[in-house]
Amino acid sequence: MLLIILLGLLYRGSQTPGQRWRLPNPVVGIAPAQPGYLLQVDSHIRDTARPTDPYPYPIPLGQPGPLQPLYSGGLTYPFYCDFSQQQLPPPLVDNQLGHGIEVIIDGRKAGYSKDCLHPAGLHYFFIAADGRISRYQQQQLTPGSLLVRLELGTINRFFYYLLMPVKPAETDDRNSASLWNKKLIYQFHGGVGIGYRQGYLRPERLIKERLPQLRQGFALATASINKTSYGYNFLLAEDTASRVKRQFISLYGQPRYTMGIGGSGGGIAQYLLLQNSRDLLDGSIALYAYPDMLSQTLYALDCDLLHNYYHFNASDSERWQDIKQRQLLEGLSVSASESLKYRQQVALAQLSAGHWPALPAGATQCHNAWLGLSSLIHNPHQGKLKRLTTDALLADVNWSYWGNMAQIYGRDAQGFGYSLWDNTGVQYGLAALKAGQLSIEDFIAVNGAIGSWRPQFQMQPEQISYLPFIDVPLWRSAFGRQNITDSKEAWPARRFRANRQAIARAYRYGQLFLGMTEKPVIDLRHYLDPKLDMHHLEPSLAARLRLLHRNGHSDNQLIWVSHPNHSPLPRAITLMDQWLTDNNKPLQAVDQCFAEDGSVLASGQGVWLPTGHCATAYPPLGNSRLQAGAPDHGLMFSCALISVADAIDRGDYQPVDIEPYRQKLQSLFPDGVCDYQQPDQALPAELAFGRPVSVAAFKQ
Repeated sequence: MLLIILLGLLYRGSQTPGQRWRLPNPVVGIAPAQPGYLLQVDSHIRDTARPTDPYPYPIPLGQPGPLQPLYSGGLTYPFYCDFSQQQLPPPLVDNQLGHGIEVIIDGRKAGYSKDCLHPAGLHYFFIAADGRISRYQQQQLTPGSLLVRLELGTINRFFYYLLMPVKPAETDDRNSASLWNKKLIYQFHGGVGIGYRQGYLRPERLIKERLPQLRQGFALATASINKTSYGYNFLLAEDTASRVKRQFISLYGQPRYTMGIGGSGGGIAQYLLLQNSRDLLDGSIALYAYPDMLSQTLYALDCDLLHNYYHFNASDSERWQDIKQRQLLEGLSVSASESLKYRQQVALAQLSAGHWPALPAGATQCHNAWLGLSSLIHNPHQGKLKRLTTDALLADVNWSYWGNMAQIYGRDAQGFGYSLWDNTGVQYGLAALKAGQLSIEDFIAVNGAIGSWRPQFQMQPEQISYLPFIDVPLWRSAFGRQNITDSKEAWPARRFRANRQAIARAYRYGQLFLGMTEKPVIDLRHYLDPKLDMHHLEPSLAARLRLLHRNGHSDNQLIWVSHPNHSPLPRAITLMDQWLTDNNKPLQAVDQCFAEDGSVLASGQGVWLPTGHCATAYPPLGNSRLQAGAPDHGLMFSCALISVADAIDRGDYQPVDIEPYRQKLQSLFPDGVCDYQQPDQALPAELAFGRPVSVAAFKQ
C-alpha cells in the first residue's frame, strides 16, 4: 500500500474518472427550471391546508402519472433518469431541444427526456415456498408460495410502486385484491443523497424485505423519492407519497390504517411525515432513526473540521492520535479494536501537504462513519463521485444538499443555496474542560484553530486523482481541508454564521422534528455504537426529548434497542398492528432492550434514564455539540451569544478557574459564546418549546 501512496505522489494520475465512476445515459443538456406552487406556510406546515389534488385518479395503464408536484415547488434540473437501473425501457420523449438524456429506440435517437416519465404498467412476481423470487410465468402455486402484483409508473417524475398479494385468477383484473387484509404498509428506505435524480428500487428487494407481511395479506406502497439516497426534500417526499396513497385508494379502497416502516433516512422520513401530515401515516416503525437530517449535520460536519485540526493544525498532533482524547471533543464512540477507514488516503493527504503521516491506533465513529460527508452534502462542486451529467455540465450545477433545497431555504447573493450549518460561539470540548479532562490551554488551542466551513461561494472542488489502469480515486484534499478557514489566515480562525431566515423556513416547512405528533412510533435499532456505525443510539433519546418538550409526555414513542445479532422487528410489527387495529395503546407497548438471544433485558418505565437498566446495558453517547454544552434535544442551529465576561460571571466554566484566561477567551470569542439557556435564535417564537422536561416525564 505504501507503493500506491508513493505512486500517487510521483504520478498524480488523471483528473477525470473512468467509466466506473459514470452512470449510464447521462444528462446531456439542462432544461430551464419550471415554476410550480410552493405551499405558503405562516406558522408550521402541520397547520397548513394542502391544496386539493386535481388529478383524476386512478392513473390509466399505459400513461404516466402527474408530472408537476402539487405543493412542493417547481421542477428543477438536471434530473437524471434511472430507467436502466430500474430495468425498464427508455422514458417517454418530452422534447427535441437537447434537454435531459438522449432517448435511444431501436438504435436511433428518438429525442430527449428531461422528466423521465414512464407509463403505468403491471408486473407479476412468483415467490416460491422457500422464498425464491422470480417473474411470474404461469407457475403453479403450491402451499407456501405467493403471487404478487406490482404496479409501477411515475408520479411527480419519481417511480411509484404498489404491491398486492393476489390469486392467479386475478392477473387480468387490475383492481382485484381478494387476499388483501385491508392494511397498508408504506415502505421507506435510507441512504445519503442530494437529489437531482429519479432513483429506483428493486422489486425483488421490496418483496423480500416485507415478504412475511405480504404473506399475511398486507399491501405495500412506496416511491423512489421515499428512499433518501435520492434526496432529503421531505416536502417533495410527502407530496409524492400522498399521491401514491391516492393512487392506491383509487384502485383498492381506503385501508384500515397505513403503517410506515423503514430505516436510517427512512426513519427520519417517518418522524417528519408523522409530524407534518395528519393523514398520510397512522403509525410508524422507525429503524436506526434520527429525528431529522438537519440536526445531525451540525455534529457530522464538525467531524471533518476536527480531523483537519488533529492532522494539520494541532501543535501536538501526536496527542490527538489518541482516540480517547478525540472522544473528549467528538462525544461519539471510539474503538481500539476497529480499523481506521481510508488510512492510506489520509496518509497520502498528509504527505501531499508536507506532513509526515500520523494515524491513530484504533478508530472513531467521527472518522469511520462521517468522513467525507462534507464533500457529499456540503460542497457545491462535489456531490457523489458517480456523475449524473456529461463532464461539460458539471460546473453548471450546485451539487449540494443546500442547492437542491434552495426552493425552501432560499439562495445567497451569489446564487448558492443557503447552508444551515453554523458554529459561531460554539465552545468545542467545553464539557471535557469542566470535567477536568481537557486543559484550558488545549481548550483555547482547539477553539482558536478549528475554524469553520467557508461560505458556499468560496468553496473549491475536491482534489481527486485517479490512478491509471485501475481507476482508483486518490483524495488529496482529505477532510475537505481546502474549504476550511485557517488560523494561519487570522487568529482565531473564522467561524460561520448561517442565515437565520433560512433556518426558520426549515422549521416552518417541517424539515426539522419538533415533536408535533401524538401518533404511535416504535423507534427500534441495534446497538451499533461499539461498531462505530453512524446509526448511534443518542438520536432516539433526542427525539424523545422533543416529544416531551412539545407534548409533556412521550407515551406515543417506544424505544427498543437490541444486540446486533437479534432483530425484534417481527415483534414490533405485530405490536404496531395491534396498536393501530384497536386504536388503543396495548399494555405491552413499553420501552425495551433485548439480549443477543432475543430475551428481554429490561422493559417498562425508566429503563432509558441515565441509571436505567437499558441505558446501562446499551449506553448512549454524545456528539460534538453536546460536548460543547448544547441542549440534549439537539435543536440549536443559531445560538444566542453571551459575552465571555458575562459567562464567566454567571459561573458557566465552574469548577474551572477561568479568570486568568479571561482576556484570552475574549480575544478568542470577541462576539461572545453560545448561551444555551436561550432557545435557538432562528426558531420562530410561536414554535418554541413550552414545557419543561422533568425526570418523571422521561419515565413515561
